[in-house]
Amino acid sequence: MNATVMAIILVLIVVATVVTKKVPFNFVLFIVPIICSLLLGFSLQETSDFVLEQFSSIMKSAGFMLLFAFLYFQMLTEAGVFDTIVSAVTNKLGDKMNVIVIMILTSVIAAFAILTGNFTPAYLITFPILVPLYKKYDFDREAAFIIAQTAMSAMCFIPWGIGMAYTSSSAGLCFIPAIVLQWVYFGIKHKKRVGTFGVVVENVEEETKEVEENPYRRPKLFWINFILFIVFMVGLGVFSLPPYLVFMVATVVTAMINYPKNFGEIFGKVGPMYLNIIVMLLAISVYQAVFNNTGMVGAISDGLIKICPKFMLEYIHIILLLLCVIIIYFIPFQIFNAMYPVFISIGAGFGIPAVTIIAPFVCNLSLATSSTPTNSSTYLGCALTETDVQHFCKKAVPVQTVTNAIVILLALIFGIV
Repeated sequence: MNATVMAIILVLIVVATVVTKKVPFNFVLFIVPIICSLLLGFSLQETSDFVLEQFSSIMKSAGFMLLFAFLYFQMLTEAGVFDTIVSAVTNKLGDKMNVIVIMILTSVIAAFAILTGNFTPAYLITFPILVPLYKKYDFDREAAFIIAQTAMSAMCFIPWGIGMAYTSSSAGLCFIPAIVLQWVYFGIKHKKRVGTFGVVVENVEEETKEVEENPYRRPKLFWINFILFIVFMVGLGVFSLPPYLVFMVATVVTAMINYPKNFGEIFGKVGPMYLNIIVMLLAISVYQAVFNNTGMVGAISDGLIKICPKFMLEYIHIILLLLCVIIIYFIPFQIFNAMYPVFISIGAGFGIPAVTIIAPFVCNLSLATSSTPTNSSTYLGCALTETDVQHFCKKAVPVQTVTNAIVILLALIFGIV
């Protein structure tokens, strides 16, 4: 069967699954791509080889790190480290602390957290610290996730080389008005829903009750845990130590200090959440492996060039950038990224440098990467903020699509794109 037709069929099945919710999404991602690979003439052994290679890659880059990171942050949460920090900050600020300040804090902490160069540790740093604040002030945690992702997206030029960084950082500056508009938008929605920007008394009473009933709290060990937390985060963000190694050491040391006799109880709390995320991580890997190794990406690229009117080809990268949040809702961003050589070759025909074409994607594409059920980081962010993936994505896609359009418009006005 033709690879282009098969790619379209696969995408349509995924779209139908996301929209109808009749079949578990991970079931479809595990089975349907393998069937497509077999129908394209690849043997079961060949299909197995490139799927297992993708499994190995994803576990090496994220899977093992997630295991220890979940354990580490669960222990800090249970020990009351983040609750203590939040209480100290809110008591210090008094009436000055409100939802507006919380949104600003979310943007600032998220922007610093992404200096690790990866969304996974960035989420693990940002959300455990701030979720107690969201609960105390009854702030929408889905909105908080969107705000954090936007701030991280504006900083995503950091891991790139200096030539790319210059152009994409200029594009990143266009995020500032969009971030402020998000604060205004979600602030208005919060005021309408809750009626105040201040603390919600009922949530404070509930939080106090939970603290008193939590047998895992370790208030006497706060400073030890806090200092170690800073040390581990510096090792991760400043010295760029391997994340899995940092969190592995952090997990062992923290367990020995806080829970030398009942570490297994903490592990039991983390297990279901980790299993859910790792299963989806592997399911997405199957989808990506089949798409990348069976010629589907090339077929879609060729088909796009054939059907696109010539007068639009010069702007095809801008058009797809404008639609990227919607596209990546259904197609993993790794597959979208695989089309960059096509954009570059088209741009070269119009005298447009490769860096000029690709740089805007560095930041803007990040708006889409955690607004989709086809990316494992969405499941991590939703697990940490205690929100539902499908519900979050439905809220995030329109907001991030508008945010993306604002950033692109500003970049066009200022001549960055």
